Amino acid sequence: MAEHHQAPDSHPWAELTAPQTLSLLLHELYAPVSALGDQVSRLTDETLDDGERTEIIGHMRARIDDLSRLVVLLKRYLDDYPMPD
Repeated sequence: MAEHHQAPDSHPWAELTAPQTLSLLLHELYAPVSALGDQVSRLTDETLDDGERTEIIGHMRARIDDLSRLVVLLKRYLDDYPMPD
């Protein structure tokens, strides 16, 4: 698995308040999660051919990759700015 730490530059969310960070996170999560829901709904269409199914799965993979990058960014944020006790 690739290491999630990047250069010692400040985190892109470093200057945000906790509510601002949560708002940004919610905004970033919405599009890929919504797209995945749409793609899953399309997969239930029994009239799709194999090419269309392959295309949908490719789109789903891309949205999962988006979510994975966001999880890594969030993990790095939490590593850099741990919660107070």
